[in-house]
Amino acid sequence: MNSSKLKAMQTIHLAFCLAIVLMAATSYLTVKDRLYLDADLNQNDIFFPLFPLIGLVSIALGQFLFKKQLSNLHGLSADDKINKYQVAFLMRTALFELPALLNIVGFLVSGNIVFLIAGVVFFMLLLSARPNKQAIIEVLNLNYPDTEKL
Repeated sequence: MNSSKLKAMQTIHLAFCLAIVLMAATSYLTVKDRLYLDADLNQNDIFFPLFPLIGLVSIALGQFLFKKQLSNLHGLSADDKINKYQVAFLMRTALFELPALLNIVGFLVSGNIVFLIAGVVFFMLLLSARPNKQAIIEVLNLNYPDTEKL
């Protein structure tokens, strides 16, 4: 079975996830002496609630673009379908990573744990978007022997 395309997507996904984990760990170690938790909308922090809201928009945009990219696959060969899926996957993954990193930067600048919590939530959404063979087969409506091209 040739699974090089799936492995490439999974490796890219892992790299996105590791970037978030390493950034969060580094940020935590940097600001661990000045942590606080404040979810009040009237606080002086210029990033709250802007960064979490940007994150929600980014997640919605990522899902929308992913579905739009995959909406017109009729009549395409299996290779073209897989290529379109890879492009859609990269767009969605980047737009899922953005809010996690943005909120971690907010945490690094402010020390407010609310940003770290928001970053973890967005990270979990990124984790749930990990590509697997069965999901790709279902989304692209592939049949054997085309399933072996993943």
